[in-house]
Amino acid sequence: MNSDSKTGEISYQSLCDIRILASLTEQEFTQLAGTCAWHRHRPGQEIVVQDTPCDEVYFICSGRVSAKTYSTTGKEVTYAELHAGDHFGELSALDGQPRVSFVVTLEESLLSSLSAEAFNAFLEAHPGVMRALLTDLAGRVRALDEKIFEFSTLSSRNRIHAELMRLADPQRHEDGSAEIAPPPTHADLASRTNTTRESVTRELNRLKKAGLLEADRSHYKILNVAALADLVNRPVEL
Repeated sequence: MNSDSKTGEISYQSLCDIRILASLTEQEFTQLAGTCAWHRHRPGQEIVVQDTPCDEVYFICSGRVSAKTYSTTGKEVTYAELHAGDHFGELSALDGQPRVSFVVTLEESLLSSLSAEAFNAFLEAHPGVMRALLTDLAGRVRALDEKIFEFSTLSSRNRIHAELMRLADPQRHEDGSAEIAPPPTHADLASRTNTTRESVTRELNRLKKAGLLEADRSHYKILNVAALADLVNRPVEL
């Protein structure tokens, strides 16, 4: 693990937004916070290395990270972007197998961690957390199934539309618009949709010309979510 700084014990309140821990009492949060190791990381720090042995499970207390891998030709493939409240490293902790991806910080982040052994013991002692973890993992499997279907059935342009819809979903407005903030880079969007940065740039420009998208460095604004949704399954001319 590559860390900028190791902190001392931090208030249990830093863990309160971790979704799988929602069933814990204040005392249980306090005990867990004292057990965790705490680290602050700059953007671009590599936290987990693919194919390395299992050692720690991480909770994202603030910031964002990206889970990704690379093909033999060096093409980047993004599995997921994780935010404050999420966790990672649990798969290797559960089955003892090597890490399945690299995890890199996208912005300054505060992470807490438990050893794999301590994490498994914690799950055994807290069935509510184990249940929440299972529910979270089920959601991730469903999301991956959806992406596999998209990769098998949609064109590259339609996959870009689908990913924009997915990113915008948590930030929809009553007027039918939505925002994506912070916005993914063109390279990141290409990695998410198994296409090229050039293809992403062309498609975003098409959406801007069609009056469906406004974009700057701070955010993307989808002006008509329903119209973009209609494009997802509409055949396009390449």
